[in-house]
Amino acid sequence: MKNIISMLFFGLVTLYSFAQKTIENPEYGYSTYPGEILKIEIHDTTTVMHFKIKKLPWGYFHLHKESHIISGKDNDKQFVTKLTGAYFGRNDFPESGEVTYQLYFPPLDKAVTTFDFGVDKERGWQVYNIVLQEDENIALLPKSLRGNWLLADGSNRWDYGFNTKNAIVEGQVWDYKTVEQNGKKYTITLEHYGKLKTIYAKQGKNGLVAFGASPKTLKDYGLKRVYKPKFKLENDVPFETVAFAIDSATYSGYIKGFSERMKQKTGMLYVNNPFLGGQESYLVKINDDGNFKVKLPLTHPQTVYLRMPNDRYDVFLEPKKEVFHYISNKDSFFMGDNALVNTDLQDLKDIKLMLSREVYKKIGEMSPNNYTKLCLELKEEVLNKLSTYQKDHLVSKKALQIKKAEIELEYYNMLLGYNMNRRSVAYQNEKAKSDKEKLPYKEFEVSESYYDFLPKDVLNNKLLTLSNSYYFFTNRLMYADIFKENRLPKLGKVELTKLLQKKGVEFTTDELNMVEFSKQVETPEMLAKEDKFNKDYGDLEQEFYRKYRTYFKDAGEFIKAQNQPKHHFILNLVDYFETKNIKISDEEVKLVEALNVLRTPAEIEDERLFNKEFANAIKTFYDKYKDYSSEIFRERLNAERDKKVQAFFGTEYSFLQDVMKTQTFSKKFEDYEVYGEEDLKTLQASLSTPFLNEYLAFCNTQTKEKIKRNKTKGGYTVHNVEKKEGDELFASMLKKFEGKVVYVDFWATWCGPCKSGIKRIAPLKAEMANDDVVFLYITNQTSPEGTWKNAIVDIKGEHYRVSADEWNYLSEKFKISGIPHYTLVNKEGEIVKPKMPHMDNTSLKRILKDELSK
Repeated sequence: MKNIISMLFFGLVTLYSFAQKTIENPEYGYSTYPGEILKIEIHDTTTVMHFKIKKLPWGYFHLHKESHIISGKDNDKQFVTKLTGAYFGRNDFPESGEVTYQLYFPPLDKAVTTFDFGVDKERGWQVYNIVLQEDENIALLPKSLRGNWLLADGSNRWDYGFNTKNAIVEGQVWDYKTVEQNGKKYTITLEHYGKLKTIYAKQGKNGLVAFGASPKTLKDYGLKRVYKPKFKLENDVPFETVAFAIDSATYSGYIKGFSERMKQKTGMLYVNNPFLGGQESYLVKINDDGNFKVKLPLTHPQTVYLRMPNDRYDVFLEPKKEVFHYISNKDSFFMGDNALVNTDLQDLKDIKLMLSREVYKKIGEMSPNNYTKLCLELKEEVLNKLSTYQKDHLVSKKALQIKKAEIELEYYNMLLGYNMNRRSVAYQNEKAKSDKEKLPYKEFEVSESYYDFLPKDVLNNKLLTLSNSYYFFTNRLMYADIFKENRLPKLGKVELTKLLQKKGVEFTTDELNMVEFSKQVETPEMLAKEDKFNKDYGDLEQEFYRKYRTYFKDAGEFIKAQNQPKHHFILNLVDYFETKNIKISDEEVKLVEALNVLRTPAEIEDERLFNKEFANAIKTFYDKYKDYSSEIFRERLNAERDKKVQAFFGTEYSFLQDVMKTQTFSKKFEDYEVYGEEDLKTLQASLSTPFLNEYLAFCNTQTKEKIKRNKTKGGYTVHNVEKKEGDELFASMLKKFEGKVVYVDFWATWCGPCKSGIKRIAPLKAEMANDDVVFLYITNQTSPEGTWKNAIVDIKGEHYRVSADEWNYLSEKFKISGIPHYTLVNKEGEIVKPKMPHMDNTSLKRILKDELSK
């Protein structure tokens, strides 16, 4: 009887203790929550979770009634019943900068040992494997030895990571085999795919623990960083130069607490390639146990950008080397090559140079001089923060060098972005619905002296390539207003023929005869007059066409009815306007007057007779030219830019100039086009950097091999559709459109340029409604479902809203670094243009029609 009473009493105590259980600072696995879980209260009737969140960059946070908890026992979601300390909906942070609040849920089953917290919203917070009762069979290691242990000599090197389920040592994840204790001493045996490793540990004072591979080589480690001013790192030297090579690097790691229940199981790694002028994307596939590994091409040491399910990171990689990255919720730890560099760069990530939103709002009324002063002040302010940080933190010289390169490049980028940002302000003002929405704006002229911030030594400073910002710098420099040439001299048919013949174009006798006679019409004097007209009125002429385009169809009928139309379309259009009493502006009147005197009556008559006599030859000539028109225009534009760059810097050859040229040459590869042997040699002769000569040839060969592989594969044929990964994913999306040309638009509801592009193309879709052309729109989870469903009602075409993983696969396949991104697929399902440029409807229609005719 006594035993029965004792058992009943023990059961009641156990039940009561569970009912009143409080877990302080509970342990949990993978989390996207930007704050902390302070404690969990377990009661008979409710489960209370205590949260603390500190101020976020945007100044507010949202709490949702869709918040829930779910246990592994029944998988039933238990939704929040009550909230204290905050409000459902938007919450602004108080002056203290932090908020603590409590969410109440129904009671958990008493047998539950772990549970998950989540929010049923897109991008809603998730916390997995929150521990209520620890399973001692899994957690072999005592709590006193758990954590990420940093060498206490002042280096803060991370050598040991001990979690409840596994350990991280020497860049690998190990399972616990045995843990033996003898007083304060421990012997930890680890196992990794049959390989054993023994770690010895001894508990010390003040939270320190000594670890080592043998009892005689133990070193003190702590869980917090320490600063010892007298400590000096071994081999602490900066990069003296940058060695470029066609090589690869390895990025691997482990995500703590990663769960097979996670919706997103991939990340993306982006490499800014300054030589190709683009951002290359590589899929990071995360295994269910949280491990990941990717080997990627890399030409030189540099920071790369990483987007993982929980956060974004900059990681420094180096060819022939491997970095191991341990992601423990908000914290990052590194092992392997450049571990210390990456640790330091992570610590320095918040010290960065950038324009605030307040400055951006004022840039419209800021003069070039004042803006230059402001950027310099911001740069000095950031450098001072870096110096202050160094006073009580150890920073490796390589990390410091990379950080300073990043700051220098961002300084250049801010200054190079002056006109671009001002144009953005002007555009926003044009779209503003009221004067209140407009930002202050004044007109300023930017002189050449504005660009004096660019030092001459930037030309051959290869060390700047250590930062991924070098790509943005070269891109902005290439398109800086000072180097732009918007109006190129008109090419006569003689000069045009020479350029086309260099590209292998053959002409008939009639066409060559026409070209010879064109010398009598396109005289040097006539070409010079046209060039002057283009410089004086070119912009106004283009604006005239845009403004009155809706009248073209009716005006065309009017012109056909004329016995002898005038020699220029605008002059005929103005005649049509007179019949309809349509008035043009005073400025446009001056344009018309200049057109009237551009040619003499004799020149007009000579041109009319020439066009009449050689009508057929002129048509076939320009049919051949249209396939090369964009390429020739781009080559001429780039040649003019190179001349201006050369004049500005006072030299023809430098590493920076070679990088800009290589970017230009590489644009051909984006459309799966290659250079012939002679053309390649000509391009290489213009480069003074041996590596870029080699790299250009390598990319040319690589593109040839891609073309060959695609032909062998017969396009992207589905072999295993059920996987829905990589090529198979896109092929399955295209299957229903077999036999049709497909124009693919990767977009998002929040992307302004995407939406304006969709509107621009709407008339073309109506024009080609009866053609076998499919307009396919693909977006991802960043487009809210409700918004997306409303938006596509007005977007005729086929639509997909893919998951984060599916988007990552597509991003890798098409190297999507920004949106909108356009791709063209032919009737056979082959990708003929993986990355199409922005173009007007007329040009796009011609390309689509060309594909339809094949």
